[in-house]
Parts: sequence; structure tokens; C-alpha cells
Amino acid sequence: MCYCPCHSARHIVVCGHITYESVSHFLKDFLHEDREDVDVEVVFLHRYHKLYCVLEFAKIQTEKFYSLFSTANFYCKIKIAKNLHPVHEADACLVLANKYCQDPDAEDAANIMRVISIKNYSDDIRVIIQLMQYHNKAYLLNIPSWDWKRGDDVICLAELKLGFIAQSCLAPGFSTMMANLFAMRSYKTGSETPKWQNFYQQGSGLEMYTETLSPAFVKLTFDETSALCFAKLKLLLLAIEVKNEDNTDSKIAINPKAVKIQHNTQGFFIAQSADEVKSH
Repeated sequence: MCYCPCHSARHIVVCGHITYESVSHFLKDFLHEDREDVDVEVVFLHRYHKLYCVLEFAKIQTEKFYSLFSTANFYCKIKIAKNLHPVHEADACLVLANKYCQDPDAEDAANIMRVISIKNYSDDIRVIIQLMQYHNKAYLLNIPSWDWKRGDDVICLAELKLGFIAQSCLAPGFSTMMANLFAMRSYKTGSETPKWQNFYQQGSGLEMYTETLSPAFVKLTFDETSALCFAKLKLLLLAIEVKNEDNTDSKIAINPKAVKIQHNTQGFFIAQSADEVKSH
């Protein structure tokens, strides 16, 4: 089965550790009902002997992704993708890691080689890679076309886990709160469910979303804007994107002091769904 787009939909490429479990977890989060309805297709690059588990999930869960496979090595699979649908036309390429691997360094080395192959074929594609060990992040800087400013990014699972543990020592409950924000969940209240449990499920169903602030907030301070969002729109504004004077660089400012809202400022909201943020 080869990927052949039937229309001009955007698509992303997912490769690396492709199994039934990794694909199901990825798609359940990526295609969650709380996300905005974006017409994005998902193309999986994987070996032939793993094809059956992905196709089984495809028949059961969704028709919004396709499988692209080859019995050859990874670089050959990239060439096959070139003949079918150019990889450089993808919005991004995600490289998944096997978090249950016996040799984390070997797993990281294999995924870094995948990134090198992708960048050799299309140096301007955005790549997001999962790594197991923090010290292996340095090898990515040796790739000439690796550029953080163009969206290339790395998620280190060990660094993330240890960071949560460290922050929880300083602020108990921090890891639980962040895990609830990162995970995509939907909740259903019931009359037989205790009141406290309904409140907890409602809170655990919140996620973080970004949206451009209305021109009505221009020249207001962050404190004034967040107060209006909470009182009038029932939205929790947590942070904004602050750009420098020549708009060449930006940073995320959490609850900034004495910062005024500019035109086209991105806001970071905590809400139940993307539609809840967009509707206001």
C-alpha cells in the first residue's frame, strides 16, 4: 500500500518505532475530538513485516492515515516516498522512539540516522524527534540543516520525566497538573458520580491551546487582558508570545508584568477544546 493523495490535503510523516501501540496512542491524541478540525493526513513509514498491525488499527479506528512501506532500509523508503508523494511537501516529520527499548543509546542512534537521511533528502522539512537520553541531543547539532528556528525540535523522554520529578519536589502536584494538560481527555459527568470526582474530571479534561488575541485587547496589559478573558469569556489566559522590536525573534512569557498586548499576539489558553477558545 503506497501513499497517494486524492486531494490537496496537508500531511505529516511519522516514522521510527511503528507498532500497534505507538500508532494507536499517537492517533488517539492527534485526532482527538477536542482538537480543531484540521484536514491533515498522516503518512507512516515502516517496515513491511510491521504493516499488518498498522493496517488493522486503520480499519478499526480511522481512514485519515495511510501506510508507506519498503523491505529495504530507511533511506530507500525515503526514495520510494519521493516517487509517490515528495517528503519535502510534508508539514513535518515525526520520529518516534521505543520507550521500552533495552539499549537507549542504540535506539537514539538509529533515530538520529533517520533524521540525517530525511535532512539529506529534504533539508528544509521540519523534524521533531523523540530521544531517550539527554546527552544524545548534542549529535543533532552536527547536522548542517538542523535548525531550531525553523521548527526542528527534540523531545527527550528521560529529561522530561526527571524534570517532572524535580519540579514535583519543589511544588507537589506539579507533574500531575502538567500531565493532565498534555494529555487529551474528554470527560462525562454523571448524577451518580461524586461531586468532587466530576470537578476533578472536568479539570483533567483541560488542555492548552493557542489563539491570536482579538484587536480589542491591543494596548491592554496582560493582567487586564487575562482578567477580561476570565470574567467575560470564561477562559484562562496563561501566557502570550512576546516578540522583539524587529520581529525577528520571540519568546513565551508566562504572566508577564508591564507587557502590553500588540497586534496579532498569540495567547496560550487553558480550555476544554479548541472550539471553546475559537468561539470567543
